Amino acid sequence: MEIRALDREVWAGYAYREVYTTPLYYDVQVQPRGFSLELREADPPLERVMSDTLFAGWLEAPVAYGAFDGETLMGAVEGSLESWHRVFRVSNLFVSAPYRRQGVGRALLAHIVEEARRQGVYRGAMLETQTCNVPAIALYEQMGFSLCRIDRCEYTNDDVANREARIDLFLPF
Repeated sequence: MEIRALDREVWAGYAYREVYTTPLYYDVQVQPRGFSLELREADPPLERVMSDTLFAGWLEAPVAYGAFDGETLMGAVEGSLESWHRVFRVSNLFVSAPYRRQGVGRALLAHIVEEARRQGVYRGAMLETQTCNVPAIALYEQMGFSLCRIDRCEYTNDDVANREARIDLFLPF
């Protein structure tokens, strides 16, 4: 595996669509002054689709890296400065199905976080995932990220019932 910078001129608009299945999810329990998360079994397992494009126009100063097996893109990570609060936002991280659970995602995330940390201008890195993406949450926590925000209606008015509420995790530098 080789991690290489993705040239914005070449990779802008690159669209990916990845499907994953998970037998677990975090159930969001809404309380009078907060939330709690309880790990539950999904019966039947939940199938989710992740899709996006690289170098989207809303990103302030995007950078991206790809993990390659020869010339085959195994996965990619993208991030950008959010200057209003001095945070490096990891906006995309995906690994194609044949390469999952082989350390590709971990290597990509470690690479982009180290590049952001080295710049010395950010107070930390933040990323978004969903309460149903338990494997991703486990990876992020192993790498030092911790829960900083829950949004129970980011995608629809029924995110909690759909077992797909947004959570943000933060890694201070």
